[in-house]
Amino acid sequence: MFTLFSGSTSLVYILLYFVAYIMALFVAMPFHEFAHAFAAKREGDYTAVAYKRYTLAPLAHVDFSGMLFLLLFGFGWAKPVPVDERNFKRGRKSKFLVSIAGIITNLILGIIFLFVYVLFIKLCPNFLVNNYYGILLKNFLSISVSLNFLLAFFNLIPIYPLDGFRIIESVTKPNNGFINFMSRYSFILYIILLLSGALSYYYFYTADLLIEVLFKLFCKILGV
Repeated sequence: MFTLFSGSTSLVYILLYFVAYIMALFVAMPFHEFAHAFAAKREGDYTAVAYKRYTLAPLAHVDFSGMLFLLLFGFGWAKPVPVDERNFKRGRKSKFLVSIAGIITNLILGIIFLFVYVLFIKLCPNFLVNNYYGILLKNFLSISVSLNFLLAFFNLIPIYPLDGFRIIESVTKPNNGFINFMSRYSFILYIILLLSGALSYYYFYTADLLIEVLFKLFCKILGV
């Protein structure tokens, strides 16, 4: 539903797409990392504040290599927010909340952007296709939907050092077989996921499927 390129492939349309993509990245990634920093602060750790990472400023969080990988390969990363687990007030519970904060934030953002996208289709559909500003907005909204759901579900994968791994780590015994295996062979697993195409299937049956269900639901609610 939300494709990489749509409509004309002229230079101006391609430029509008990439501007929208950068804008979407500069929302999704900073919000993800700030969510970790916010949760950590709530749980007693002020490390992100000390390192000036308690902010939504994009350049404080965006890793340009990670952005490039996300564009080319469908997975990427931001600069991880520094966290000192020794400062947590509630131990593993704090670690769980900090780990899942970014995922929940991306899911909420994805849902909001999807609702706004459907709302524009309902109220002013011609605006989204008849001028450059509308096309830029349409690209921004559709990319933001895909990107936020993609980041949420990618980070759910329980491979070190993704949030999914940290979540599993927070609810299992230290140094168990699964944690040790993932810590040792994570790079190899990333390569397998990338080269096998497994990530595409994973996104299709998780992020894409959820987007499709929510899109139809919002269309029904708004009478589109």
